[in-house]
Amino acid sequence: MITPSVPSPGADPAQAGPLIAELISKELDTEQSVTASLQGRGLAVISSAGTLVTLLFGLSAVATTAQHFRLPAAAKPPLYLAAVLLVAAAIAGIVTNAPRGSKVTALKRLGPLLEQPYWDYPVGPAQQEVARTQLAAAEAARAGNNTRARWLLIGIILEIAGIACTMAAVIVLIANG
Repeated sequence: MITPSVPSPGADPAQAGPLIAELISKELDTEQSVTASLQGRGLAVISSAGTLVTLLFGLSAVATTAQHFRLPAAAKPPLYLAAVLLVAAAIAGIVTNAPRGSKVTALKRLGPLLEQPYWDYPVGPAQQEVARTQLAAAEAARAGNNTRARWLLIGIILEIAGIACTMAAVIVLIANG
């Protein structure tokens, strides 16, 4: 919860507008920070899933070139599934970072405010319009963040499943070795 601050000098303490506008501005800043955080975590999923897929392919290359090594049949399905799941996890991480069109700021609404008579209006109506615009931006950012968070969660779950399949294959290899 954001704590209210002291109104700026010259602001009417009986009006809630400045306080509401400040809260909306902070919410917009928070949503923009959440976006950056989700995108960073999506990149981490891409990196770790990509590394694990590379290790799987390396393991399969070693296994197929070794003269006396024969991959047990029971190890193949979990390795195939692990590769698919880890690639899907990387794709989910990419989707987390995919650019999205958003209605962040309705710039068409702001242009007329630069002209007369709006420019000389009292601060209250202008602050209200700015707050309205920031609220629309925060709502759009939150909706986008909810989508990013879902894709990130999907990526993490797929990555965990891929790791579990890899572990199952390794256990089969060790048991048959």
